Amino acid sequence: MKKIYLIFLLFFNCNLFAQKLTGTWVGEIDGYEYLQVNIVQVDDNICGYSWDYVYNNKEDYCKSYFTGSRNKMYNTWLLDGYSFMINHYNHSLMQFKLKVEYSKGITYLVGFLRTKSGSIFGNSEPSEIRLKKVASLPAAMTQEMVNCVKTYEKLKPTIIAKTKKEPAKTNTSIIKKPITNITKPIVNLPKKINKDTIVIKVPNTKTQPKENILPTKIEGRTNKELKRIVINEKKLFLNIYDNGTVDGNTVSILYNGKTIVSKKRINEKPITVELLLDENIKYHSIVLFAENLGSIPPNTALLIFSTPNGKRYELFGSANLSQNAEIIFEYKPD
Repeated sequence: MKKIYLIFLLFFNCNLFAQKLTGTWVGEIDGYEYLQVNIVQVDDNICGYSWDYVYNNKEDYCKSYFTGSRNKMYNTWLLDGYSFMINHYNHSLMQFKLKVEYSKGITYLVGFLRTKSGSIFGNSEPSEIRLKKVASLPAAMTQEMVNCVKTYEKLKPTIIAKTKKEPAKTNTSIIKKPITNITKPIVNLPKKINKDTIVIKVPNTKTQPKENILPTKIEGRTNKELKRIVINEKKLFLNIYDNGTVDGNTVSILYNGKTIVSKKRINEKPITVELLLDENIKYHSIVLFAENLGSIPPNTALLIFSTPNGKRYELFGSANLSQNAEIIFEYKPD
């Protein structure tokens, strides 16, 4: 931990000295839940993690990572939770929309939060929150946060160089907009496929061995298992959306080590994949491979799996340039 803080302090001294969001912020959710938000800021981008627990049961808690950016038009900060550090009692990832306020020498972040369960951006009613800044450094500096800061630092010269070469051009595909303006996805597969939807049918492959060994690495990157799901149907549908602000994320999807979606940009319209699993194989691996980090690292996606009998699984995957997100399906026919 001392080494991590030393790295963080070097970033802080060089780049974050004049910033105001870096630090520890505390508040509560709806009067019954404690909330702590830890932030590291790099210009108009932030990395960090949140920690919340229920007052009457401190075993009911979670810690989750988020990234965020400033909406310059409205001078607000949009924070998007993308993965759990730890999750007790089935908490949901959260999104925040916050604004800086000052009162009697104290700095606050005020605004709203909502959970991401139920749909692409959550179906819960937003909760008003008011976070007070209680420290100028986050309560802990994890390796994930250090990596996030390094990523933003590396992006700065690239962004500056591109601006000088093409000052009149704007890539509208990665302009960050308020999340409320993004269309909610179609959960079920449409009868008529939208012309912007990619449909890929993967045939049954009888040539693979019965006792298959799934790869632990793909192109030098480790696979982090997101979830293991037992299914009894061999047909599986997958819809892939951008998770949060559409920021230019490009991904590849691999099935049992083979590419089935190659370098496709994800947004509010789904990439749709139809899989026919080999019934001779017990374990089936779906891997989210990040081709880039978009404008808001890491590369995050919403993966919605469904089966013909109506079963549905909704997962939030996060991948970077050193680690893939993996979902494993264990096939057990009736």
